[in-house]
Amino acid sequence: ACAFVCAAATSPLQHRAIAMSRVLWVRSEVFDHGVFNTSVRWTVPKVLEFLGSLRAITPVMSISQAKWIEVTTTRCKPTLTETEAAAYWHVFAVLQQAVLGTMSDWFDIRIMGLLLLCQVFSPHRVTRTDAFAKTGEMWPGHERSGGPVSSPRHSPRGSSPRVAASAQTPLTRGRDTAGALLGFFRQHLGYYLQIACFALSAEPATVSVEDFDLLGLVLCGGPSFRNPAKRVSEAVPELFGKRSMPLKDLRKAIEKGLIWNSEAYPPGDQSHPVAPPGGSLGSLNVTSLTKTTWFQRASVTPVEFLNITGCNDCAIYVTSRVRYCLIAGCHECTIIMSAVSTLCSIQNCEKISVHVAAHCFKMENSIDSSAFLYCHLPPVLTGDTRGIKLAPYNVLYSQNTSVLQSAGMRLDPEYVDVWAHPVCCTLASPDETLGGRSGCLDEPNHSTYHFVHPSNFQPVIVPEARPQAPSAAVQLCLPQTYDDALRAKNEEMRSFHRLLAEIGDETKKRRAQQAIQGHFRDWLQSTGKSRQLADLARLEQQQRQPPQ
Repeated sequence: ACAFVCAAATSPLQHRAIAMSRVLWVRSEVFDHGVFNTSVRWTVPKVLEFLGSLRAITPVMSISQAKWIEVTTTRCKPTLTETEAAAYWHVFAVLQQAVLGTMSDWFDIRIMGLLLLCQVFSPHRVTRTDAFAKTGEMWPGHERSGGPVSSPRHSPRGSSPRVAASAQTPLTRGRDTAGALLGFFRQHLGYYLQIACFALSAEPATVSVEDFDLLGLVLCGGPSFRNPAKRVSEAVPELFGKRSMPLKDLRKAIEKGLIWNSEAYPPGDQSHPVAPPGGSLGSLNVTSLTKTTWFQRASVTPVEFLNITGCNDCAIYVTSRVRYCLIAGCHECTIIMSAVSTLCSIQNCEKISVHVAAHCFKMENSIDSSAFLYCHLPPVLTGDTRGIKLAPYNVLYSQNTSVLQSAGMRLDPEYVDVWAHPVCCTLASPDETLGGRSGCLDEPNHSTYHFVHPSNFQPVIVPEARPQAPSAAVQLCLPQTYDDALRAKNEEMRSFHRLLAEIGDETKKRRAQQAIQGHFRDWLQSTGKSRQLADLARLEQQQRQPPQ
């Protein structure tokens, strides 16, 4: 690693020796977060045809967002819906910025093509059917009681029938998935190189270094897993120091050096349920937990890849800054996080509640779940996603401001209602998809998402033994209608405290307190919160012990 950092001071022979020891690996995060279901079932011929029609329309190799949406929805083959075009643009732009470090209002068509080719990789998705619990939290509901209620945005109301979905194998991050992804990349390597060179009709004879470096979006390499090179071409010894290389020779060199990066992407099917962060990469798997509470200690080292998979009936708290978060195959879980600086993706989940501030949030093939969000980009809802309840971010944690700052974020009022404008390209009935796309969201034929009613909106508090700031001093960033409802609820509680304090008879006060405590114990038992309290008490004792 030291030799790699000090390469400028080494001789050409030493350069060559360093290059010879390098490895290549597929960027799993691009497939974990950049592949999602839409109405288009992408194949290699479809991707090449789409790129050819797109390039014929655009005079240059780059395209703006407005032009992308215009041409892909009207003149490209296959055509996209407006919401699909917007979803691809948002997610792809975030990945380009995070992986390549480039941020622009224009997109290289070849980058789009590489990410569209990733869509051909289609691991099985879990979709389960269940009736959406139409509780009082749903807002606006089918019937409005009383006077009009202010809303951050008129939400669609669900009345569409449930469509049965076939049972499929859940997506996990196990060794089988790693092998499948490596096999996919090897099989389609020639097409990736064609798109990078934009030689859509046939494989090019040679590949230039500049074109090959575009593959840095999906491919990484370096002298070791922990020392990735800035440019992927630096990780191919046979290409080192050259301007181009024959494609057949380059293919052999890539296949020779391509392996799975088990340090950055540790398998999620390990025998122990939780794998701690591994070194500077900060990968963390929370896997196959059942009926328990899991609390991650705050850490100075950020978590690069957080994967929460296959958990059932759990409460999970993550207080460190996370770069990528993948939640897959979870059921009846509450997941509370501080900040995800790049992408938070939910896949194949049922009856979960996610509370997160994320730069970009995506939910796919999930039903009857809730998302309490602060985000910079509109949430993306794709696949067989139904019965989703959306609300503003509601986490109270004394260190939240510093965690958000470490992620390059803050709760800015400019984005206070972005969560309420999701990009909805779900695989629903035609009337639902059209309703979401046209913006006529006050229709009764849309069951993809609803809003949590302001009167039912409640903050959640991250348990802390000694919070550095009282919860009352921690501010949320809420739309006015939610802020007013929360203030009214707080005032109602203060009035109740005053009434209780005004009881002069000690016997009556004791009876009132006993009645309150009795109802509270009943609530703890009926909701399963008593188990969570016991878990938190056990975790607090563990946290008093010094870290190993």
